[in-house]
Amino acid sequence: MDLKLLRSFVELVEAGHYGKAAARLCVTQSTLTKQIQALEAAVGGVLVERGRHGARPTALGELLLAEARPLIKSSEEADARLRRASAGLTGRLDIGFGISTLIAAPALIAGFRQRVPDCRITLDDMASRRQHERLSAGRLDVGFCRAPEADGELSFAPILTEYLALVTPHGVALPAPDRLDDLNGLGFVALSPRRGPGLDAQIGTWCETAGFRPRVVQQADDILTVHAVVAAGLGAALLPWHGVEALGGRTQHTRLSGKGASWPVGLCWRTTDTNPLLLRFIDHVSGAGGMRGL
Repeated sequence: MDLKLLRSFVELVEAGHYGKAAARLCVTQSTLTKQIQALEAAVGGVLVERGRHGARPTALGELLLAEARPLIKSSEEADARLRRASAGLTGRLDIGFGISTLIAAPALIAGFRQRVPDCRITLDDMASRRQHERLSAGRLDVGFCRAPEADGELSFAPILTEYLALVTPHGVALPAPDRLDDLNGLGFVALSPRRGPGLDAQIGTWCETAGFRPRVVQQADDILTVHAVVAAGLGAALLPWHGVEALGGRTQHTRLSGKGASWPVGLCWRTTDTNPLLLRFIDHVSGAGGMRGL
């Protein structure tokens, strides 16, 4: 049934007069009359009676009125939801993040939720390489991660600069950068290369430049475990500076410098994605307000 005709019918019944209803609908009275006639033809009976007291619904009209009002309300609510979705004010985002943005990502998302409260967000911890893969496969909307390889499929906006940090247990003297071999007696704990290929490559570049080869005595599948092992006094590690800062004071650490000691971390998304909510989120994060304090 034509919702436009139903709206005209409901407006006529509520106004009780063709002239008043036509004015409210911004149509001529003859146009409204034709609309009511068309609706009556569709339902197969008279819906409105004209008399001295204006236009009143017939028994059939009363039945249609009871059906029409919830239909119109439902349609208006759906239209409103679609308008909000088109404006990026509602919807769902699946977001990935890594340990380098353990503080930054939740803070930015919280600020976005204050601006756009009618949105659903899932936040999953995963390595940058996995984020890139899931973004390319359409199984992730946006990620806080390393820059992807330059293939044009994914876009990237830097948020912060991450650094390598030398992490040791409390009580272990931090050696000078040119004396890192002193820590090989204790040994190093490393993230498994298959779980963190980006970090592994970063460490490899820095160590090659520094002329240092760490003696790896243990590997783990996640950075939290690596950090916990170091905190227990079972080795040293090379980990992301911002990530270690976010984990508290269970270890001591110093920021490294030189080639391979730093890299950009930022927001990554599919270049061709036109999701209005995603575009609004990107604007929030990359804007001055979203970046402040990072």
